[in-house]
Amino acid sequence: MKKIVICEDHPIYSNGLEDFLKDYFQVSGIFKSGLELISFLKNNKIDILLLDLNLIDINGVEVIETLKNLHIKPKIVVISMYNDKMLIEKCKKLNIHGYCSKHVLNSELLEILNNLEDDVFVVDSSIKEKINTFKTSISKESFEKKINLTKREKELITLIAKGFSTKEIANELFVSTFTVDTHKKNIYKKLDIKSVAELVTFYHENL
Repeated sequence: MKKIVICEDHPIYSNGLEDFLKDYFQVSGIFKSGLELISFLKNNKIDILLLDLNLIDINGVEVIETLKNLHIKPKIVVISMYNDKMLIEKCKKLNIHGYCSKHVLNSELLEILNNLEDDVFVVDSSIKEKINTFKTSISKESFEKKINLTKREKELITLIAKGFSTKEIANELFVSTFTVDTHKKNIYKKLDIKSVAELVTFYHENL
């Protein structure tokens, strides 16, 4: 059986995890202190670390960073009540193997733990749905902004993104510099942006 360690500061939850997982893994330890966990892992090789982010001393992210620096490399799955997208992305960048909500079903958690792979980051279905919803809302917002632009405004954005000055744009479109400035103000208002850099980013992502 693969060896697994649980690091969680709520005894009721950690005991519940142990009761479930002990039929499928060798539970080698339960810790509520990140520092105690690190000390244990310096001398004991395990396969999987199930890690909460809220601990009684250092937080889970600090634990991950410390283990990486010490070249201690169990497969790490965070299980947390925090499902913030930025936090999940931060953990992903630390090259852990998975991130699960504490609301994950036992059956799904078991499937995830049994199928961990190096260089693959997995999340449970509830988090996956949240991430997809976030991406969809951003995509929809960008689409709605794009369709509200006139043909001339799109032409103007293209020229700005290519580095044309106001005078060069006016000459290219056969209009006055005043007209160009008016169009730019309207574009900034429609897209809710405040700089050329943001406009160029919008151009590359949407036009």
